Amino acid sequence: APPPHNQDTKRPARQNQQRATMADVGRSRSRSPERGPPPADNGAPPPSGGGGGGGGSEEVRLYIGNLSYNTDENRLRSEFEAHGTVTDVFLPQDRNTGRPRGFGFVTYGNRNDAMDAISKMDNIDLDGRTIRVNESRPKGEGPGGFGGGGGGGGFNASGAADVKLYVGNLSFDTTESSLRGCFERFGEVSDCFLPADRDTGRPRGFAFVTMPAADAERAMRETDGTDLDGRTIRVNESRPRGDRGGGGFGGGG
Repeated sequence: APPPHNQDTKRPARQNQQRATMADVGRSRSRSPERGPPPADNGAPPPSGGGGGGGGSEEVRLYIGNLSYNTDENRLRSEFEAHGTVTDVFLPQDRNTGRPRGFGFVTYGNRNDAMDAISKMDNIDLDGRTIRVNESRPKGEGPGGFGGGGGGGGFNASGAADVKLYVGNLSFDTTESSLRGCFERFGEVSDCFLPADRDTGRPRGFAFVTMPAADAERAMRETDGTDLDGRTIRVNESRPRGDRGGGGFGGGG
């Protein structure tokens, strides 16, 4: 029989082999799953004209404000086609009278053309009116917009038929007649109110003008920041106190 010490030397060897095998199993279990090959375009620049706001191939709709009633769709299209491909022109009309409402929308096939048109056409004279051109956006998203205006859900968020406008920073020389005349250029004024100081009877320097919603929005756009009787007036949607956004019944001028 082999000497006893040979059995003792074999046991540690087998134990070491078992430990090594278990360590290998442990390592195999802890490895991260193998990843597949990287995508073919990994690290490649995005295609030109793609989303990032640079060139942009998406259609962009522009709002055109303060249009003359004599400006028709063909006239508007011809002016804006000088700056790129126009895919659509729309001039809203009053549903009751059929008259133009004094603003329109021009859609370009890509953002580059639209931005060029804004830079070249905003505040120029067209058919005797200084037009306003900016990007049209949904209500509550800032300038232009289908609702535009005073924040907090957009102009006329309640959808009322008539809208009361707050007119601030008025001259004390401004009368109800002159204020009404200023706003009647944009539509029918159903109410015009200039609060007076209860003690002195002097005007308080602000007023409220009520008009049909569409006309009120246009009037707000075109009169805010303009001169009336030597003062730069502030015009926005009047809202109850505590309602953020426009002028509020308590002011904002």
